[in-house]
Order: sequence, then C-alpha cells, then structure tokens
Amino acid sequence: MSLRHRHYLKGRRTQETLEEMKNAIPSLDIDDLKERQIEVASLDTDKEIYLVEGKPAFLRTEKGLFPTLVNREMIETLPTITVDAGAVSHICNGSALMAPGIVKIRGKFSKDSIVAVDEETYGKTIALVKALFGSEEMVRTKKGRVATNFHYVGDKLWKAYRNLL
Repeated sequence: MSLRHRHYLKGRRTQETLEEMKNAIPSLDIDDLKERQIEVASLDTDKEIYLVEGKPAFLRTEKGLFPTLVNREMIETLPTITVDAGAVSHICNGSALMAPGIVKIRGKFSKDSIVAVDEETYGKTIALVKALFGSEEMVRTKKGRVATNFHYVGDKLWKAYRNLL
C-alpha cells in the first residue's frame, strides 16, 4: 500500500472534512485545525490519509474516519483502555480486545465508540478499537471480547503512513 495522489484540501471540502472529523471525535477542537494546512493522499481506491501540516492525522477507510496512531494530539482526545503486557502481542496481531487483559479504563464512552488502547509498561498507543460495551459496563465485565480491533501497530495502514514521519 503506497501513496498515490496527494493534494491540499481547499474551501468547502476542507470545512466538510473538519466537520466529519469532529463527528468522529467529538472532543476534537476543529477551530485549531482550520488554521493549518490539510492534505489528502490516496492509499488505495477506498482509503485516504489526511495530513495536517505534513504529519499523518486521520485515515478514511470503509470503517469510517479515525485518527492515526502516531498523532498524539488526536489520540489524547480519545478515551483510553490500558492493557497488560500479555495482551500486547495479540492486539498487535489484530486480535479483539478481551476483558482479562484490561488494567485500566480512562474516560467515559458508549457502545460503538472509538477507543485508544495503550500498553501498560510505556504508555504507548498500540491500537484503536470499537467498543462493544460502554465504559461502565466494560469495567464490570470479567471475561470475553469487549472491543473489536480495527487499526493497530504493524497493520498495512500503519506501515503506509509510518514512512511519512
């Protein structure tokens, strides 16, 4: 997967994209983004990456619009689930998030929300997941799958934009 076509967003398309980003991450301050240069690059026929001042910020796939794992500014606005060291290799291979691996939940979220997954030792974000339960119910869950993994360190999308750093 490689970058194909790259161009700056202008006018109405910029505003529409910023509104879509705000819908994807309600805590995002789009007023700050309005002042920055935003580019879009095609990765495949159905995948795009949005770059803010040349740095990978958002991805658009069939799953919707979501932040990249390397954009700390965007990731820090998301609720976070911290997992133990035993869960890291499974998550970085695309496995779903299982309740026994959860160490801590920060922030409130509802079912189907995008949530960042951090590893316990260094606090690095290793994946983005879609919650199968709200945060309050997830805290009470002791076994089974609690979130679907859709973007993780080492996947094809990560490898495609990691080269832009």
